[in-house]
Amino acid sequence: MQLDSAVYDLIYSIIDYTGIFLDGGLIVLLVNNYLIPKYTCIKKRPFLFISYICVCAFIYAVGFSNEFYYFVLSIFLSIFIYEAIFFRGALYRKLSLCCIYCSLYFIMDGVYLNFYRFLEDTIGSMPDGAGLFLVFFQRVICKFIMYHILRFLLRNMSVIDDHLPHTYVACMLGFCGFDILLLILNIFYLNPTKNDIKASPFLSVFMLGCLCMILCFIYLFTVMVRNYKENLRYQIQTKEWELHQQYLQQAQIMIEDSRKFRHDIKSHLFCMEGLVEQEKYGELKTYLEQFRDSEFLRLPFRSFCTDDSLNTLLNQKLQKASSLNISMEIKVNISNRIYVQKMDLCTILANLCDNAIEGACKADSPYVTVELKEIKGYLSLNVENSTKGDVLAENPSLVSTKGDQQFHGLGVAIVRNIVRKYNGSVNTSSEDGRFNCFVLLENQPSPE
Repeated sequence: MQLDSAVYDLIYSIIDYTGIFLDGGLIVLLVNNYLIPKYTCIKKRPFLFISYICVCAFIYAVGFSNEFYYFVLSIFLSIFIYEAIFFRGALYRKLSLCCIYCSLYFIMDGVYLNFYRFLEDTIGSMPDGAGLFLVFFQRVICKFIMYHILRFLLRNMSVIDDHLPHTYVACMLGFCGFDILLLILNIFYLNPTKNDIKASPFLSVFMLGCLCMILCFIYLFTVMVRNYKENLRYQIQTKEWELHQQYLQQAQIMIEDSRKFRHDIKSHLFCMEGLVEQEKYGELKTYLEQFRDSEFLRLPFRSFCTDDSLNTLLNQKLQKASSLNISMEIKVNISNRIYVQKMDLCTILANLCDNAIEGACKADSPYVTVELKEIKGYLSLNVENSTKGDVLAENPSLVSTKGDQQFHGLGVAIVRNIVRKYNGSVNTSSEDGRFNCFVLLENQPSPE
């Protein structure tokens, strides 16, 4: 059945405009579920509606009623510009999102449009109803298929973040390059809208194979990233357990030393009393000097706060710094209302203090300062140490320089993991021979 040209054009336009609105909705949905917004207002409905309208207007202005490659460019740029302006994330993540969406979108076009053109060349002129159904399938039904595919991809791609090893980033960038080449191939050599390209079912099979290959790559890549993160999480938990054990052992040693000293003090006092009674003041002076220089009295146990576990840990680090001739200053101003778990707080303190002491060892004038205090519902920890050179310029990712990377260098990951648990933040800076690490932890009671 052939339709009147005016009716055909009207139905075709309605379907085409509906496709643009569905394109805008899919793009806004995809980006908002995959990336973290820069501003809180982005997740609110008025802003989402304005974003949706702007994306639709951009696609209409750049790609509507233009050449096929303009339409491809309008989809790619609408995603990339929307991401770049309003969302956080590494460049490779934003680029991968554009490539994945566009490659799925236009390769699916290639599958059914080439097949339709092959049927048209084989059977002859297709009825208007078949052409309208193809447009409806392309601009409407296909979007719902895309929606379910994207839901599956988003659920699996949530494991991908900005903290991945360079190997994984290079792998994703290589995939993006492959996608861009495939899009260029689709635009100029396999474009199903070009009449000079002979339609063939083998071309549809080729495009379908490319689509399956892209989906398989994304799935396998997300599995690799998930396995890497699980392995890293296991290493972090193992390292935290080792740190807890080390802390308990050191605390036990300090308590044992204190008991020994208390046990021996009576004997020392008895000997000194005997020397006084015998008026052997020279020997008494020598005895007092030896007693004064004893290891326990050389660095007495200091009380920084009312919490015994924090006091024990800070005294351990103070002794470690003193043994390396590093000046260490500690300031603690906290109340008894600390809702951060003591083990988590001690783990962060131990890691940052150890890193600071290790960094200060290389400096000409070694020093470490530690300041722990409460700020309006948060715990603030500031650790600063002297350094030799600019740490962030030489090692921006703060990767361990120790030989065994498998068992070292997890300190930063452990700190970030705990900070994320308490909705906090970590900021580092390095200038003028100083390295500073500032940690903020939410100090609120957990909901019942």
